Amino acid sequence: MEVLAWSCAIGGLVLGGVSAFIPGFPGSAVALLGLLAFAGLTDFSVVTSEALILATLIALAGFLGQIAAPAVSSRAAGGTAGVATGAALGAALGALVPLPGASWGGGLVGGLLLGIVGSREGVLKSLKGLVGTAGGCVVAVAADLVSVLGIAAVLALADFLAL
Repeated sequence: MEVLAWSCAIGGLVLGGVSAFIPGFPGSAVALLGLLAFAGLTDFSVVTSEALILATLIALAGFLGQIAAPAVSSRAAGGTAGVATGAALGAALGALVPLPGASWGGGLVGGLLLGIVGSREGVLKSLKGLVGTAGGCVVAVAADLVSVLGIAAVLALADFLAL
């Protein structure tokens, strides 16, 4: 049973780290599910409920960072609100296409199109917002990856303290 528990935890962390690169998909939630499976399979003897609460807070922070970063950075770069919305919609539609990078491409195309259509201030403001959104997507990936690593640290610390 211990091998299955560790397989769930490591699988959740690996899949969470990989899925952090998908815009809008919380990889930290996948890592948290792996940790929860580990805790359940070990009868909460290694990962306690307090450790799960801490891991949940870390996952929530990563999720919020991933969702908020593109919109905040788009506005900070002087872009319109439509760019961030278009990027989110384009990324969601791109996730349905089974090609690598389709979410990123969909986000860029959606942001540009909705930014131009939704803005009365022209293409330049939409391009500024698109650059800001792209930078925000990089920050979002970093926030999600850091939270996945934080969940891994909770597992490592819980395992160390259980010895």
